[in-house]
Amino acid sequence: MRTPPLFGFTLAAGLVVLFAAVTAHAADVKYMSAGIGADSSDRMSELGKEYNLRLLFAAKDGHYLADVAVSIADSANRKLLEAVADGPFFFASLAPGKYTITVTYAGAAQSRA
Repeated sequence: MRTPPLFGFTLAAGLVVLFAAVTAHAADVKYMSAGIGADSSDRMSELGKEYNLRLLFAAKDGHYLADVAVSIADSANRKLLEAVADGPFFFASLAPGKYTITVTYAGAAQSRA
């Protein structure tokens, strides 16, 4: 399976979100999030291969972030997922289609379609 290139955007509060273009369930969306630790980064990279949406939350200074709210809506603006990332890694499996992803940290929100 080909890994999509990484893209990024920055929230006003200094949150840098890296994501590849388009364990729990919300509606029909399987997702997981986790923290960072000695072996967690390698493990999450391996587990992330099972998901077609991969988010990594970090501040501009490089510090990883947790407690980032993630919302995913489909092209009809139906919310498919609302969750809070336990750590800097957040993965989801989405069916082919167009989505709007909104992330919120420290009161600052930003969306990408």
